Amino acid sequence: MATPRLIDRWAVFNLVGLAGMALQLGLVAFLVRVPGCHYLLATVLGVEAAVLHNFAWHHHYTWSDRPPSSRRDLGLRLARFHLLNGAFSLAGNLGLTWLFTGVLHVDPVLSNLIAIVLCASVNFAASNVAVFRSASVAGVLILSLGAGTASAGPASPTIAAWRTYEAQIEAAYAAAASAVPGQFFVHDRASLAPGWRRLVMQGTPSIVKIEAASVEDGKIHHWIGALFVPGVTVDAAIERVEGAAGHESQSYEDVLASRLIERNGDHLRVFMKLRRDSVITVTYNTEHVVDYTRVTRTRALVRSVAARIAELAAAGTAQEREKPAADDSGFLWRLNAYWRYEAVPGGVIVECESVSLSRQVPLLVRAVANPIVDRIARESLNRTLASLQAVLARRSANP
Repeated sequence: MATPRLIDRWAVFNLVGLAGMALQLGLVAFLVRVPGCHYLLATVLGVEAAVLHNFAWHHHYTWSDRPPSSRRDLGLRLARFHLLNGAFSLAGNLGLTWLFTGVLHVDPVLSNLIAIVLCASVNFAASNVAVFRSASVAGVLILSLGAGTASAGPASPTIAAWRTYEAQIEAAYAAAASAVPGQFFVHDRASLAPGWRRLVMQGTPSIVKIEAASVEDGKIHHWIGALFVPGVTVDAAIERVEGAAGHESQSYEDVLASRLIERNGDHLRVFMKLRRDSVITVTYNTEHVVDYTRVTRTRALVRSVAARIAELAAAGTAQEREKPAADDSGFLWRLNAYWRYEAVPGGVIVECESVSLSRQVPLLVRAVANPIVDRIARESLNRTLASLQAVLARRSANP
């Protein structure tokens, strides 16, 4: 499907808006004549009816070239449409209606007409940029406010800082092979998550954020997640996970497609098409270098480093393509994962240390965007752990 020109989409948007305006004005005209119905209540109901009407037409027609990736995405779009178009229309309509009718004593229907016209341009821009694209309000703000400093990937100082931080993580990971009992996991740091082993053994995963060092023009995201898998040994767990390499899309919700590129003993290269789907939805083609190390019969290590990350445009459509580096949004520049497996009575504790690099959130929106970014990271790691646990538990039950 060809992408419409902006002027054509604007024309269709206004046609749909005219129909929605007729619906809103007609409903308001009817309701204000109903005994006991206040003109502001009539305005609220009229706006909501128009919002639902407009969203349906925009979804099926105005932005039909940008289909949602899932039902969940469709629901998120409706929520964003309400948040941006609906909330703005409601606030704008109520404020302007109150001004023109409540203060200037203009007819309520005429007041609604004025409000609709004034809000139309803002609504179109919000729909085109934020609603019918796979991005959250925070993501749109990050992109728009940071556009002036965007470059083809992270700058040299950012990469240098990342490599310094990565080297520290790598050193600690390598040291885990000879760690004394009780010091194998990152979670074993006394101040990180006191009592975590007891909770994990009881079936409650532990997910902890580690505050990373500041990076110039970038942000490091460092998370630790751990869970207990009963009824499995370390050898069996590693054998099953390594044997399933290239088939991750069958078990992990965030992996849309996967294949094994290369296997050389315990050294693998795997392709995965990843989706980060929460409030923000971004899709990537990635290639990971994965190394499995069986330390002892009771311990194992797995290191996964993304050797290639390419953000996709129009993901899930016929127009899907990898974005040029200069157009990358910067949500994911680097991605490393360090897994630790250790046998405990009754099963195995598995820990994942996830470290990634992205663009820094502009100062103006950090207070809003950072909690969203953290929630997405926590949810993603939690889904990964849950999927791994389900895979190992299922195969343990059906060897």
